[in-house]
Amino acid sequence: MRFFGRKYRSILALCLVAICVCGCADNPARSLWYRQQWEEDEKHGPTFHTRLEDLTSLRTGADQLNEAEQARVAQQLNQVLAEDPSPLYRGEAVRTLGSLSTPIAAEGLGRAIQDNEPSVRIAACQAWADRGDQEALQVLSQVVGSDTDLDVRMAATRGLANFSDPAAVRALGLALDDADPALQHRAVQSLRAVTGEDFGNSVPAWRQFVRGEPVRRPDPPSIAESLRNLF
Repeated sequence: MRFFGRKYRSILALCLVAICVCGCADNPARSLWYRQQWEEDEKHGPTFHTRLEDLTSLRTGADQLNEAEQARVAQQLNQVLAEDPSPLYRGEAVRTLGSLSTPIAAEGLGRAIQDNEPSVRIAACQAWADRGDQEALQVLSQVVGSDTDLDVRMAATRGLANFSDPAAVRALGLALDDADPALQHRAVQSLRAVTGEDFGNSVPAWRQFVRGEPVRRPDPPSIAESLRNLF
């Protein structure tokens, strides 16, 4: 599996992809020229596009790898997270790590959740949510309360919907207390999935529930209101 190409050739290949997409769709001759350049570049090492394809193929067949193979691949991906300059490639590496069950993969995901790029941390939230174990619950709970990027906190809040656990409820309570309405709404959706309760979209009602206080359930809509909602 070819994870490491030459840095500058990878960047060049990515630029060629962008140019082809933006300017070559209506010019077959120009598109062919860029394809030939791409194939020529492949002779000197895998291009960025090829490296991404390798990761996709690896994710597809991850369940066929034995424990030793998973550990070897996870170690290589951990090195990618430590060294590769591309946030896009690191994000794809994180998604691939999420398909591996070896403990070494969890080490890489722990690094990814601290990455400087929010897009990589979002991918890490998704991967942790898919793992679904107690370590994942702890990591996502910490992200909800501490990450500085709203989109990352949104991803962690969404991921907590996978955990029917009191710790998940407490972490989602932190999201409810955030000033951002979108994060509050996402927390309500996750709480509904985690608890099986439904207090509508009333953030104050859900806050009461998280604190263990009695909650007055919203009245069911009248027939007239139900009919209006159909149109």
